[in-house]
Amino acid sequence: MKSTAEFVRLWTMHQAQVAAYIATMLPRPDRAAEVLQQVSVALWEKWEEYDSSRPFVPWAIRFAYLEVLKWKQGQARERLVFCDTLLEQLHATYEAEAPLEAAKQQALGHCLEKLHPQERLWVQRRYGGGASLKQNAREEGLTMNQIYYAMEQIRARLLNCITRSLREEGWIDA
Repeated sequence: MKSTAEFVRLWTMHQAQVAAYIATMLPRPDRAAEVLQQVSVALWEKWEEYDSSRPFVPWAIRFAYLEVLKWKQGQARERLVFCDTLLEQLHATYEAEAPLEAAKQQALGHCLEKLHPQERLWVQRRYGGGASLKQNAREEGLTMNQIYYAMEQIRARLLNCITRSLREEGWIDA
C-alpha cells in the first residue's frame, strides 16, 4: 500500500505546476480551480496505480488533461470553451516544453544557491510572497534606488547563470 504522506508530499510540491497547466487550458480562473479539485480527487483515487519509478508531474498532467476534456464536454453550451484541436495543441506544446522548463527550474535552484545569503534572502522575500522591496530597503538601511539596483544586478547574474547552465547541458545553443 502506498503512503498517504508520499502522495501529500508530491501533490503539495507539484500542485502549482498542474494548476498552471490547467490555467493554460481554461480561460477562467474559477473553472481552472474547479478542474484542479477534480484532478486532486482523481489522483488520490488512482494513487495505488502510480509507478513511483516515473516522474509525478507528467502522470498528474495526464489526469489534468483528461479532466479538462471532461469539463469541456460538460460545458458544451459555454461560449468560452476552447475547441478540441486547440486543447490538443496546448497539451502537445506543454509536453514538448516540460523538460526544458524542468531544466530551467533546476538551474534556477542551483544558481540561487550560488548567491550570497543576504541576496538569496532578498530574492526569497521579493518573489516568495514575503516582504516588499520597500521593506527590504528599510530593514537593511538602504534607499529604494540602492535596493532596486541591487535586485537588478542579482536578476542579471541569475539570468546569466541559468543561461550558462542550460548551454552547458545542451538545452540551448552556444
